[in-house]
Amino acid sequence: MTFIDTNVFVYFVDGRNREKQSIARAVLTDAIGSRQYVISAQVLNEFANVSLKKLGMTEDEVRQYIEAFQHIQVVFQQLGCTVRALELRKQYGLQFYDALLLAAAESAGCDKILTEDLNDGQVYCGITAENPFK
Repeated sequence: MTFIDTNVFVYFVDGRNREKQSIARAVLTDAIGSRQYVISAQVLNEFANVSLKKLGMTEDEVRQYIEAFQHIQVVFQQLGCTVRALELRKQYGLQFYDALLLAAAESAGCDKILTEDLNDGQVYCGITAENPFK
């Protein structure tokens, strides 16, 4: 299973970098309806926040994207994910929200996370970080 980080979703809608947008669109087109990819509710919430604040999208536009992304498997973070994120933060020296994504990916049984926020190629708790935009 592969976990997809928020930045992939943001590049999907942000046309300022066409190369990254093209890569993000390929990843998410493959992910929609596939049982090989997973996201967390945190990813959708971060996407909504960035889209509203930084990309100037309307609530209706964001909602349409969220509805399109609903076909990707979503893991919901429980209290255990927060506790695990604290452990991962301490172990790897990560920002808390990056550690929380890793905890969600771990709870979903993922072996890879697509992100540009972690060290490409590094393995965190059995999950390999891969930067699809490099």
